[in-house]
Amino acid sequence: MIASRDWPDQDTLIPDLLSQTPQARQVLDRYGLRGCGGENGPHETLGFFARAHDVPVQQLLDDVRAHRAPPAPQAAVPLGAARVSVGDTIYRPFFKAGIATVLTMGAVWGAWLLVRIAWSGSFTAVGIHEVNAHGHAQIFGWIGLFVMGFAYQAFPRFKHVELSHPRVAYATLWMMLIGLVVRSSAQLAAGATWAWWLAASASTLETAAVLLFVGILIATWRQSGKALAYYDYYIAAALGWFVVQAVYESVYLAATMTVSGEWLLALVSTWQAPLRDVQIHGFGLMMVLGVSQRIFHHFYNLPEPNRRVSLTLLPVLNLAVIGEIAGLFLMRAHHHAWAGLWYVSVVVLTAGVAVLVGNWRLGSRASDVDRSLKFLRMAYVWLFISLGMLVALPVYQYGLLAYLAPHSEAVQLGFSHAFYGATRHAITVGFLSLMIVGVAAKVVPTLNGVNPRVLSSLWAPFLLINLGCALRVFGQTLTDFVPHAFPVAGVSGLLEVSGLAIWGVHLWCVMNSRVSLRQSSTLSAPALGAPVRAEHGVGAVLEQRPELLEVFLEHGFSTLAKPHLRATIARVVTIEQACRRKEVDLTAFLTALNRRSPPSMAACSPVFIPREAIQIAKR
Repeated sequence: MIASRDWPDQDTLIPDLLSQTPQARQVLDRYGLRGCGGENGPHETLGFFARAHDVPVQQLLDDVRAHRAPPAPQAAVPLGAARVSVGDTIYRPFFKAGIATVLTMGAVWGAWLLVRIAWSGSFTAVGIHEVNAHGHAQIFGWIGLFVMGFAYQAFPRFKHVELSHPRVAYATLWMMLIGLVVRSSAQLAAGATWAWWLAASASTLETAAVLLFVGILIATWRQSGKALAYYDYYIAAALGWFVVQAVYESVYLAATMTVSGEWLLALVSTWQAPLRDVQIHGFGLMMVLGVSQRIFHHFYNLPEPNRRVSLTLLPVLNLAVIGEIAGLFLMRAHHHAWAGLWYVSVVVLTAGVAVLVGNWRLGSRASDVDRSLKFLRMAYVWLFISLGMLVALPVYQYGLLAYLAPHSEAVQLGFSHAFYGATRHAITVGFLSLMIVGVAAKVVPTLNGVNPRVLSSLWAPFLLINLGCALRVFGQTLTDFVPHAFPVAGVSGLLEVSGLAIWGVHLWCVMNSRVSLRQSSTLSAPALGAPVRAEHGVGAVLEQRPELLEVFLEHGFSTLAKPHLRATIARVVTIEQACRRKEVDLTAFLTALNRRSPPSMAACSPVFIPREAIQIAKR
């Protein structure tokens, strides 16, 4: 098989390649494998690896075939051995720290605050410093740590180079964690001199970690000698916003911890909303837009984004974010007429994102569907819910609210904190958190050499997080009209935390190689006497009923004529997936399979029963 001139091909699984040709690891390491998936490599094909690492597939195959010759016997180190360095597994402590943060100071703390709000029936039941400490943990500890861990792991591999200064990169984790814990704790004692010094020092430490993080990525890129791709410019813009928000929040924290009463209210009303736009629309949104343009095409084989459209919209989107920030500040500091600048910027941002994402055709058929894609697609549904609510804010405030609840507090104030907060929740939990959950569910099994198809489908966290987010957005908005809606919003946080906890424990177990593999029917053969169904595995069906190979070949599955493909890639593809990729009618194909090898034949086959067993039964 190895001697075949066209082996390996793009359908060859990396573990099968490395088990038979271990010296091929040199080639894969050069293109970014570098310890990914452990000794046997990730459970993916060479075609997927080439697409994910942006390598021409024929170039990769030619290089691998050139290394099929046995390694020299005098080699001191086996050429197929996996090289593991600090940079190869650096994502694990960052991801674990992010999970620990969201399940303590992040989502769990937020759920507790929401329960208190629901119990009292007022959003003012919790203090501003407690709310901001929770928000800081979400931005820096949840989103920030996952962004840093993923960037340290993925960016060097996408540029086919090793991570620059890996030990300094590891130190940024501890700088972020120490800063996060000390800052959030000290902020609860706002007003005390010692608390100010502790919080300010911790915030400075976090800002230094962010600057080092950005510097390490720049050094890694310069070391690679490669040009930036069009989506890299979105990531670069997001990194710029990451630095801006770190400095901004440090100054804002120092100012708010020294005042109280009306002075504190004035600072919060003027500076907090612009800060959240820097963090959410500047840092979070730009980062996800950049990463999405990479993974949807390279990981799921969806249509490739239009490079010209992407680069044209990049400055438009960033200017829109700047307009939002300026409009919010000027509206509070000078005149309400500046709200027009904010609103025009929101409309431009929404339209720009709609054009950009519409170009990706996320609803089109993906050739590589797995458990993570539902999270990513749903995340963009929540993004447009959030942006749509912002666009509809004037209609809601001065139309619907004024007509249905003219005596409500929101009408008296001229601004609905409930509705505006709901838009924030839709994008932070519905969009950003679902993207983190989905991307992590995709990459972590791959990095640990586990086939995602034998893992949990993660439907429970998917449903819980989305249901919780829907209840929060709807219930919080409803409080403008019905005070009794507060408990609805209160329950939402518990649902979201439950979903994140299930996902977090699962992900932690995968990283610790202690995950339970489910007995998935998608990779199994039919039971005795049962017909072949869509969820059965191609390889398992052919192993059980080899006579069906002719049916596969008749319907265009010519690659199955090769024995090594039946023993490798066919093991991880279901009948339904194979038909979708080849555009074969699933119903007709299943009918042909079951007509060729009727299940009743297996069920009616004679069974030998020993005479001794018959005699025992008669007794």
